[in-house]
Amino acid sequence: MTVRSDTWKRPVQDAIRVDRSKLALVPAARSAVGIAIPLVAGALSGHLLVGVEAAVGALTAGMASLQGTYRSRVTIMALAAMAFAVSAFVGATVGHLQVPDIVITAVWGLAAGLAVIFGQAPSVIGLQAVLGLVVFSQFSFRPEQAALTALWALSGGALQIVLVAATWPLQRFPVERQASSAAYRMLANQVRALAADPSTLLDPAALDELRSALLETQPRGDQAAAAAYQALADQAERIRLELAGIARVRAGLAHTSTIGALAEQAVVAEAARELDIAVTASANLLAKVGDALHDGRTVVVDPEDRENLRAAIEKLGSIAQSAERPGPTLLTQAVGGLTSLAGQLRAVDHLAAVAAGERPAAADTPATDRSSRTRWRPSPLTSTTRSNLESLRANLTLTSEGFRHALRVAVTMALAVAISHLFPLGHGYWLPMTVMIVLKPDFAATLSRGLARSAGTLIGVVVVTLLVAVLRPAPAVLIALTVALYAVSIATLVANYVIYSIGISSLVVILLAFTGSPEPSLAADRAFYTVLGAALALAAYVVWPTWERTRVADRLADLVETDGRYGSALVHAWADPAAAKPEALERLRLAARLARSNAEASVARWMSEPTGHGPESPSALDAEKAQGILAAVRRYVWAALALHGQLPGAGPLRPDLDLLGAQVEEALAAVAAALRAGSAPTRSFPSLRATQVAFATHLMRATRDGGGPETTHDDMVLLSETDQMVNAVDTLAHLVGVHPQSSPAS
Repeated sequence: MTVRSDTWKRPVQDAIRVDRSKLALVPAARSAVGIAIPLVAGALSGHLLVGVEAAVGALTAGMASLQGTYRSRVTIMALAAMAFAVSAFVGATVGHLQVPDIVITAVWGLAAGLAVIFGQAPSVIGLQAVLGLVVFSQFSFRPEQAALTALWALSGGALQIVLVAATWPLQRFPVERQASSAAYRMLANQVRALAADPSTLLDPAALDELRSALLETQPRGDQAAAAAYQALADQAERIRLELAGIARVRAGLAHTSTIGALAEQAVVAEAARELDIAVTASANLLAKVGDALHDGRTVVVDPEDRENLRAAIEKLGSIAQSAERPGPTLLTQAVGGLTSLAGQLRAVDHLAAVAAGERPAAADTPATDRSSRTRWRPSPLTSTTRSNLESLRANLTLTSEGFRHALRVAVTMALAVAISHLFPLGHGYWLPMTVMIVLKPDFAATLSRGLARSAGTLIGVVVVTLLVAVLRPAPAVLIALTVALYAVSIATLVANYVIYSIGISSLVVILLAFTGSPEPSLAADRAFYTVLGAALALAAYVVWPTWERTRVADRLADLVETDGRYGSALVHAWADPAAAKPEALERLRLAARLARSNAEASVARWMSEPTGHGPESPSALDAEKAQGILAAVRRYVWAALALHGQLPGAGPLRPDLDLLGAQVEEALAAVAAALRAGSAPTRSFPSLRATQVAFATHLMRATRDGGGPETTHDDMVLLSETDQMVNAVDTLAHLVGVHPQSSPAS
C-alpha cells in the first residue's frame, strides 16, 4: 500500500488551521450558560453530583444545538437529549455485565451507523446516544437510581432547549442574516476573482446554506423581513447565473486580445480594462451588502463604486457600437450582463434595507404569499416515515456505503468494549468512546478525525488529569473550568477539531473530577485508550474498507449525466423560449449543482486515500483524468449557466436546436456509460460539432438572405455558448476514450 503525500498533509493542515468564519461564538455563550446553571444550582443546594448529572445532559443538548435552525433545532435537541437519557439509563444498568454490554453496544453502534443514511442531524443524535451508553456504562446503578440519573440528564437537556427558544425574540433573524451575509460575501469574492481567473466558478454548495436556513424562518418574525430574505436568496441565485455569463465574456476577451491586428487588440484591451473596472465595482457593492446583512443594517453604498459601474457599462456600450471586433459577439454580452447585474444590485440594496427593518412603501414590499409566510417547514430530520423507511430498505445491502459503515461501527464498538473489559486499566469507556467519535464513513475523514482526536486528547487529557490530580481544585474552580472548556468546545467544533478535542476531552476529565480527584496514573490510561481507539478505527477501515476509488467513477458519471439533462433542457428552451418551463429548469440546475458538489467531494476523498490497496475503480481513473473531467464539466457549466441566465422570455422559434439538445443528452449519457464501464460504449456517439456548425450556418444564412438586421444579441449568445458547450462535451468524450462520429461539416 502506497500512501500519497497529501494523505497525511491534509489532516495536518486541517489540524493547524482555524476557520474563523465557522467559530460558533453565540451558541457557545448560550450553551455555556446552560451548563453553568445546573452546576451552580447543585453546588448552592448541596447536591453537586445531581447538578453534574444535569450538566452532562445539558452538554449533550448543547452539542446538538448546532444543527437545524429554529423549531427544527429544538426538535433535534429534544431527540438528542432523550436518546442520551435513555442510553444513560441502559448503560448504567447493564454496563457492568460484560456480555450484555458488548451486545447492546454493538446494537447501538449499528443504529448510529445507519443514521448517517438520513443526514447530519440524525447522525448527531445517534452519536449522542452511543456516548450516553458508553460513558454511563462505567457505573453500576440500581434501575431506580439509573432512572433518576437519566431524568436529571434529560432535565439538563430541557434547560438548553428553553435557552435556545428564549433567545429567539432577542435577535432579529440571526440564522437568515448570517447565511445571507455569507452568501453575498462569497459572491463578492467570486466577482473579484473574475479578472485574475475568468475560469472561476462559485462553489456549488456556497448558496446551499442560505437555502437550508430559509427552509424555516424565525418564529413570530416580521413578515416583510422574512419575505425579503427569501427574495435575497432568489437574487443571489440570479446574480450567480449572471456572473457565469460575465465570466465567459472576460475569458473570451482574454483569448481575443492575442488575435488580429494591433488596433483591434488595443480595442479589446480597452474593453477588458473597462470590464475589470465594472467587475471590481460590482464586487465592492456585493461586499457592502454582505457586511450590511452581517450587521443587520442598511447598505451604505460608496457612490464612487456605483458611478464606476455606470461609467464602465456606458463605455463598453460605446466600444461595442464603434468596434468591428469583438463587436456584438462579446461586448454586447458584457453590456447586457453588467446592466442586469446593476439592476440586481439595486434590488439587493432595497431588500437588505427591508431585512434590516426599514418599512418600505406598500408598493415596494417584497411579494409574498402563503408559501413564504413564516412557518415551520419540514427539515430533513422530519421527512415522512415512509420516505425514511424506503431509504433504510434501499440501504440494507452490502453495496451501500451507509450499511457497510453501520456494520463496521457495530463490530468495532463491540470489540472495543470487549477489550475495555479485559484490560485492567481504569475508565475503559474511553476506548469505545474514541472509536465512535473517530470512525467515519470514509477513509479521509476517519484518518483526519483519528489524528485530531489523538492529538487533542493527548494534550488535553494528560495535562488536565495531571493538574487535577496534583492541585485538587475546589468545586468552584471545577465549575469555572467546566463552563470555560465547554464554551471553547462548542465554539471550535466546526472551526478546528483539534482544539475541540482538547476542550471536550479536558471537559470530561473535569466532570469526572467532581466524583473524586483522579490519580496521576489515570492520565496514562486515558492516553493509551485514546491511541488504541484511533488505531482500532483506522484498522477497521483497512480490514473492511469502503474505498472512494470504487465509487468515484459512478459519481463522475452521475455528474456528467445530470449535466447532460440540464444542458439539453436549456437548448430545447432556447428552441422555443415561450414554451420554456422555468421551474423545471431550476430543478435541473439544482440537481446539476448537487451532482457537481458530490463529484468534487468524491474526487477529493479519493485523492486522500492510500494507493495500491484494495480494488481500483472499474474505469481505471487516474488523478489527471479525473481533474480533466471536472475541468471540462466546469467549462460546460459556464455555458449552461450563461444560457440559463440569458434565456429570453419570448423569441423566434429555432427548431434546428432541438436536434442539438437531444444530441447533448445522448452524448453525455455515452460519456457516463463509458465512465461506469471503464471502456467506450458500443452505441454511437453523435457528432455535436457537425450539428452545431450546421445550426450556426443556417442561422447566419437566414439572417443574410432575409436582408434583416445584423445578428441579434440573443443569436450571438446562443452561438457562443453552444460552441463552448460542444467543445466541453467533445473534451469529455476524448478523456474517456469515446470518439464522436466524423462529418465533413465539422
